[in-house]
Amino acid sequence: MSDGATAGDAAAAFADRAEAAHGESIRHLVAFGAAVRGDDRGVHTETEILLVLEEDDETVEQELEALAETVGLERGVVFSVHVLPADRFEAKRDHPFVRTALEEGTAHV
Repeated sequence: MSDGATAGDAAAAFADRAEAAHGESIRHLVAFGAAVRGDDRGVHTETEILLVLEEDDETVEQELEALAETVGLERGVVFSVHVLPADRFEAKRDHPFVRTALEEGTAHV
């Protein structure tokens, strides 16, 4: 990333655009992982995104994944988007992956 941009800035940009396009469909959008914590030292910065949708909607999911790719290219970040419908998210709240995202991540929505 250049010009002092951070993974957090890129995640916030993605969250803003995702909410503008599909806010009614998004229950949670959480950025997490090494890049968000600031301890990523790789050439490519990868930011994990946990995206919880109100409903299981493949079209919305694909559109948000494409948006993440677009924002990532603009910001020099690789987003790894993990999508869960709200019912599955609620059933998996104690799963280590979900728990880590919620405890260590930055909630944008």
